[in-house]
Amino acid sequence: MKCIALLLLFAAGSGEGFGAEPLPEQIGRAGASGWRCNVIQLDPHDDGPDGFNYWDWDGDGDLDVFVNFEEGGYSRLFFNPGRDKIRGPWKDYIEFKNHGNCEDSGIGDLDNDGDVDYVANGGHVYFNPGREKLGSARNWVKMTLFEQEARCPVVCDLDGDGLKDLIVGASAWYKQPTSNKHEAANWERYELGEAKWPMSCIITDMDGDGDDDILVQERKQQGTFYYANPGKGEVTKPWPVKVIDSRPGGMFMAVGDVNGDGREDLVKAANKICIFLRTNDKGAPVYKRIEVEQPAQPASVEVKPRPKGVALLEMNGEPSHPEIVIIPEYAAQLWYLTVSGEGMSAADWTNTLMDVPSPESRKKMDNAFLVDLDADGDLDIATTEENGGWGVIWFENPAMDKAGEEKASEK
Repeated sequence: MKCIALLLLFAAGSGEGFGAEPLPEQIGRAGASGWRCNVIQLDPHDDGPDGFNYWDWDGDGDLDVFVNFEEGGYSRLFFNPGRDKIRGPWKDYIEFKNHGNCEDSGIGDLDNDGDVDYVANGGHVYFNPGREKLGSARNWVKMTLFEQEARCPVVCDLDGDGLKDLIVGASAWYKQPTSNKHEAANWERYELGEAKWPMSCIITDMDGDGDDDILVQERKQQGTFYYANPGKGEVTKPWPVKVIDSRPGGMFMAVGDVNGDGREDLVKAANKICIFLRTNDKGAPVYKRIEVEQPAQPASVEVKPRPKGVALLEMNGEPSHPEIVIIPEYAAQLWYLTVSGEGMSAADWTNTLMDVPSPESRKKMDNAFLVDLDADGDLDIATTEENGGWGVIWFENPAMDKAGEEKASEK
């Protein structure tokens, strides 16, 4: 009740409504399955949080959260209040103002000083001033590589020189210079290829040759493909493109072994959940595509859900067969898919709703980010909710609570 009272005060102070549902009454309440939705910060002004990054920036042992606000044009670093206050609003944060509309963000060490930096909208890099000074946004050094939007910024060592580089828009990358790293003119840009509207840009060894390739899920034109790493001496040239599925459509993608055969599979959130089961061990990947229908939604859900976020999360006690968690974009209930057998047909997959209260009030959610925010030993599901007022949220995994109940009942 204390958590709900605090959030009611927060909402009252904003002077804004939250749509048709009495939203604050649903915060922190659990459904029959035990899952509950907790709020880091509400979004009463429709600033549109749309991206989620986590790291222990202040070194206190708890994971902090960096969020970009698409319509608001700013980003905030929220400091974790600790396990005792984790379910309430996170009141301690710093804000980076006026970097423009920002639909995506990323993190990583881009000046090789051991601290994790922040990338807003692809082109704006904020360099971490170190733990002693990070509590003021004025201490973070901003570098602008370009102004236009570039989705899916990813920090990784692309050329193998030991320095982290920056991939932007799943179509180009910037090489980290050896000196004067905070000056944009020193960051050389190289083209990878074309990606019109990338949703996921994932670094992984697709062909098993020992180097990192770049898997791209693109929703409008190219479909699902990967850039095959041409080798260290050729990385500054455009990379060869290998098509997995040329059909456009779908939203985010997850990578992992979903049927326990030791091979890395792909899952795409689409109108039908697309599961690409890998069937070979070496060389260019070969997949069998499985399409699974959506489950029936609760009576309170009046829209046709559009699957958007996706993640692989162990939920039923069989680590070799993780469940596929789906976050619908529009006003609907989350669900997960469980496999039986080898998963080679749609009949092998079962949908289960997650029963988080008030699904119809969450109007536009983003991707699924797995993170143990409450430090209880299980992974929670974090995301952002852009249009319904919920703001920056996380769905609390009830697994550890249930484990405690089981132990108590045994006694």
